[in-house]
Amino acid sequence: MKNTLYIVFAFIIFQAQLHAQNTGENKLGSWYEVTSSNKISDKFSVSGSFTNWNYELPANKAHLLLGIIGLNYHFNPKLSIGLSYAYGDIDSSFEVNDIPHTRDNRIIEQLVFNHKANTIGFSHRLRLEQRFLAYPTENLLKHRIRYRFKIKIPLNNMLFISSYDEIHFNLNAFDFQQNRAFMGLGILITNTINTEIGYARHSFKTKNFNRLSLQLNLKCDFRQKTL
Repeated sequence: MKNTLYIVFAFIIFQAQLHAQNTGENKLGSWYEVTSSNKISDKFSVSGSFTNWNYELPANKAHLLLGIIGLNYHFNPKLSIGLSYAYGDIDSSFEVNDIPHTRDNRIIEQLVFNHKANTIGFSHRLRLEQRFLAYPTENLLKHRIRYRFKIKIPLNNMLFISSYDEIHFNLNAFDFQQNRAFMGLGILITNTINTEIGYARHSFKTKNFNRLSLQLNLKCDFRQKTL
């Protein structure tokens, strides 16, 4: 009886490992992102980003390639709204639908509110998305809402801790879609360049992916300087 239990237990472990190998969940993937925020006047800025997810390090079996460009209006240093366009190529081979490539054209509206408590910075970002998805066999329009809460804790003049959680819901039929959680170390390279390195947990309904995250953030000011 004891040997039988060992065999059954070993079989269950083997099946779990085999399933994980087929879904990519046992691999450490990568999450690379470059963002840019560019002031063009006291009230307006142009933002952009490029994101690359991969199921395996360093950049194997791409999950997502996504580029975003947008225009933002700043009511004050704390509050802004924005309108953006995004184009992406999604490979969902390890997810439920098992679709190798989906073309994703998005229109994005967002509201961002930033504030501080002593030296700790807090950021709230609410986004609405209209996603024009081109699957291999059909085209669909899906609406999505997402909310991100981010914390920045300075350690000294150069280093800071960065953490956020962002949850997504589909709106066609209100339903959980995914969650993204991150915690890492930020490095202030210059006043206009910083990087964040850490661990990201990317969760869907039935799959969870672990990823090494590396983000480069750029800030530029193109306002005309008065002499």
